[in-house]
Amino acid sequence: MAKIELEGMQELIDRVNKLGRQGQRIKKNALNKAGAVVKASMEQKAPRSQENKKHMADHIQVSEIEKENGVDFIKIGPNKGANDEFFYSKFTEWGTSKIPAQHWAGKSVTENRKKINEVIKTELEKGLNEID
Repeated sequence: MAKIELEGMQELIDRVNKLGRQGQRIKKNALNKAGAVVKASMEQKAPRSQENKKHMADHIQVSEIEKENGVDFIKIGPNKGANDEFFYSKFTEWGTSKIPAQHWAGKSVTENRKKINEVIKTELEKGLNEID
């Protein structure tokens, strides 16, 4: 899964973190909007078969906010441990001994990093302004 983190805007993040429940709402909104950017890119880049069936591109998952080492983040796309209906998406992303990796999910984050940061910054500032 690709991971979007709240980082690089420490002053904004610190102000949002001091707001408790309101801050959680602001962070969730910022990460969800940034996640939508990545999800849309993944939907375009994900391999599709020519068969008339369900495609992994139409079922890209976005996680709830998680926290690790004090950093809030969401995960989007294939999960190495997935065993759901679209478990094979991890094989197209990371490859196998017989299938070359396509890195379509990782490229979606890399190619949109600037836009992701802009969305997060804008949404954090917007949320803080609504409270002031």
